[in-house]
Amino acid sequence: MNYLSEKHKTLSESQQSGLMKWFGQLPMDKKAVAIGLSLTVGISSAAMAWKGESSDRIYFCVRTPQRKLVCQDKDNRPFRMTPFYWEQWQLEGMPRQVVRDPAMGVNGLVKATNPYKPFWGFGGFLGFALAGWMLRHCQDEEKQRAVFEDIAQKRDAAKAEMAARSELLESYRDVAIAEVQLQADLDLIANDRTVDIQKAEIYAHTEIEVTQMEATDALFEAQTAGMTEQQKADYIKQLREMKTPYLQGSQTLQGTIDPSDKVTGADFGAIAPGEKYRWINNTIGYPTLIFGGMGAGKSWTTREIIWKKVQAGWNIVALDPHGTQVEWRGVRLITGYKEIALFMQWYMDEMRQRYEDYRKSGLTEEQWTERLRNSGKMLSVICEEFTTWTDNIVEPMPDDCEDEKWKPDPDFVGKWFRCAMTESRKQLMIPLFVAHDRTMEILAKAKGLSKLRDAALLEVELIATIDPITTEAKASGKGAIKLPGHGQWIDIELPKLDRKRIDFRLDKPVTSNEPPTIDKATLERIYELEFNLANKAGDTQDEPKKLSQMAQKLYEYLTRTERIEADVREFKSNFKVNSERFSVEQIKGWMYEIVGAGLADWIGEGVIRFNQI
Repeated sequence: MNYLSEKHKTLSESQQSGLMKWFGQLPMDKKAVAIGLSLTVGISSAAMAWKGESSDRIYFCVRTPQRKLVCQDKDNRPFRMTPFYWEQWQLEGMPRQVVRDPAMGVNGLVKATNPYKPFWGFGGFLGFALAGWMLRHCQDEEKQRAVFEDIAQKRDAAKAEMAARSELLESYRDVAIAEVQLQADLDLIANDRTVDIQKAEIYAHTEIEVTQMEATDALFEAQTAGMTEQQKADYIKQLREMKTPYLQGSQTLQGTIDPSDKVTGADFGAIAPGEKYRWINNTIGYPTLIFGGMGAGKSWTTREIIWKKVQAGWNIVALDPHGTQVEWRGVRLITGYKEIALFMQWYMDEMRQRYEDYRKSGLTEEQWTERLRNSGKMLSVICEEFTTWTDNIVEPMPDDCEDEKWKPDPDFVGKWFRCAMTESRKQLMIPLFVAHDRTMEILAKAKGLSKLRDAALLEVELIATIDPITTEAKASGKGAIKLPGHGQWIDIELPKLDRKRIDFRLDKPVTSNEPPTIDKATLERIYELEFNLANKAGDTQDEPKKLSQMAQKLYEYLTRTERIEADVREFKSNFKVNSERFSVEQIKGWMYEIVGAGLADWIGEGVIRFNQI
């Protein structure tokens, strides 16, 4: 038996006799023999105890006055008692009328026929008890054995099932390997056929070019027949100048072929009605969705549309979660999901404020739009990687809300998307969304708004093609456009581009690749913030300086909140001006002005202590 502990073993052995230990060590057949012998002893002893009498008896009668002997009671049971009680009765005074029954035994005495009857009864009890004890012991061992038998059966069944599965998987593996080999053979054959076709095309094209070169040489020889070598050289130079004119201004070599490159500034009216890229003009004044698969050319095409917007006088704000200023020169770039969320909140507040000002202005819609245009408030918001916004952008917490009570709106991006899609055109705050698809599940998870999307958005689909050799997606130069409120998709051709535009400054060429310039004051501020934080303001400033407008607002905010020490990481999220929040670098710059004016001292990185409150 397996014991749980030494104490369990000690208790079990203390309650088990040596006989049962010996019995437990016997094999099953000997155990059966022992149980049979014990039962035989029990049955035999019980039988012996059942028969005969265990004591002597004296039968007697009572003599009646009529001298008649009465030897039985009224139930016909004979009068009898043991010799012990007979002697006791005699000592106590037995009546004379009581005499021994002469008909029974010797003078009424009948000897015992089974004097050992109690011992036989005890022997029967002992035999049956011992047999029951041994049977109980066997039953307990059988119960334990049954558990192991059940486990063994389950183990065998599991092994059989695993063997069957292994055999099935082996068969499936053979089939899968055969399928892969067949597919590989087919791909190899198809690739060989493709290579053969390409070789044939190259050979044919080469043969055509060779023929054309021979014809050109023959024509050139005929045209220059009789010329000297110097005259031939002058003639060749003239031909080259005629075929490749000098590029003027913003012209490019592609522009000599593509007339759209000659359009400059905001002269969109100069584009001919039949010009194949005129569809871009529609994207300037409408909320637009540009979508397409990987490699379809969304980024390049979007940047050309932005360039047209810049030429038309629009202020551009690029919301690119992973963008860098190097690729967005000339426009305002907001990167990082948290910063984008803050701008989205400002955007909706600004939209509501513009509509409120419009209601109070007393102007017509055309007059109000003209006022916004003349005051330079035309704003175009570029929403790059819009597909990922819903999963990463969280509604920013207002200043007047406690942290533990704040619960962001899960539909914050959806509300902003609906606001930008439907209310932006009249207030000249036009969005341009860049996504991978046009389904509402992807567009801010705004389910059930497909009709609103069709009515409010100008949609441009870019179509990718698959390179048969590299199997990579690339731009096909083709697409389709659908105007707001129209169900018809019109095929369009995309501008032919040789590079991605990264500079949107009107006074810089497209090929400008120099890094963004940093003025001297900014460099000095970066130095002070990064390397000279431990110096006191008095060490570098001889006299107090006047605070800038934003530094003054920061100083008023910090003193209004009764702060003695101010840590930029602590109050950054709560400090804003006209619903606009600022980066750590901006706030550190204003803190530097406060320290330079002698109003505070640096006590750590990004931490100041005020001299007077």
